[in-house]
Amino acid sequence: MRYKTADIKFEEITPRGFENLCYDLLIKFNFHNLIWREGGADNGRDIEANYNFINPIKKIETKWFFECKHYNSGGVPPNDINSKITWADAENPDYLVFVLSSYLTNGARTWLEKIESKKKYKIIIIEGEEIKNRLVQYPELIEAYFSQNRYEKLFADIKDYKVKFNIKPSIEFLKEIINNIDLTKLDIEDFGFLLINFYEQFDMFISRNNHYDDFEESNIYRLLVFLKTFIKSEKLSTFEEYKNEYVELGGTGIFEEIYYADDNEIKHYNFQFYHLHLNNRKDQKYWKVAYYLFVIFEDVAFELFNDEITEMRIIKDFNPEKIKDLSIKKSENIVEEYKEYLQKFVIQKPLIKIGF
Repeated sequence: MRYKTADIKFEEITPRGFENLCYDLLIKFNFHNLIWREGGADNGRDIEANYNFINPIKKIETKWFFECKHYNSGGVPPNDINSKITWADAENPDYLVFVLSSYLTNGARTWLEKIESKKKYKIIIIEGEEIKNRLVQYPELIEAYFSQNRYEKLFADIKDYKVKFNIKPSIEFLKEIINNIDLTKLDIEDFGFLLINFYEQFDMFISRNNHYDDFEESNIYRLLVFLKTFIKSEKLSTFEEYKNEYVELGGTGIFEEIYYADDNEIKHYNFQFYHLHLNNRKDQKYWKVAYYLFVIFEDVAFELFNDEITEMRIIKDFNPEKIKDLSIKKSENIVEEYKEYLQKFVIQKPLIKIGF
């Protein structure tokens, strides 16, 4: 998801939550050997960590101390940082870092500037606004600590379960997310996740509908309407290297109906979904499984390709002639075949005989 600094509200998390956030952020920054130092005069938790500076000649490991201060309002005064200076004087790290949810008071800042030149270690201050600017680079941390919207939380959990346990979201979950979440906060990977899981399970949702009558293809329309203005690219660049290096493992949609379905079985799909086996003619170590999706909606069409990342393109003013421009392999007669397919759903008006 996409977040702004305004979405980060430190006052909505506890002091312990802020400390845990700092710990997770240090992991993102590639610090290692992280150790909690709990307790102390302020009942806070300090973090010790190491960081490697690598140059062409030598790897230099440095020792860092972090003090995380959570203030809902006002600045951090000198008294609240004095004990940490004493701690650093005794342990002699390379860096002492104060991570603050708010800011230093003028008195604290002046005091630190006076003593820093006398210390063997470097003192660094990271205040609230700077932390926010760093956090927006890690939306997963914002989701974990600041996502108060129930649908954002639900979406974060669904993605987590899919990655960790390969649990596919149900139609109920997808409906809730698509129809209620703030779409402006989603990024291309989020859109890819929703589209792939919706169309990958399309046949199953339709079969279930015979029993529960709770599936409507229109559930995806709100997302597709948004994508008409969100997607700008008219090329599927990441697919280029695989255009002649794949086979379809299976799929659902228009092409399955054109080539394999009897007339009494066709459903008039407006999409094609495939699992793709990439690099199928190469050595097994180069094999990959990817997703491909083609969706027609109103006057446009979308193509989606997901290998390790998701890419989408939009085809504006879509009509049957443009189906030949799809990125995947196609029959030489695809335009005529598609027009014949569409003709099967045209309702013919009965002739009315007028007798005299």
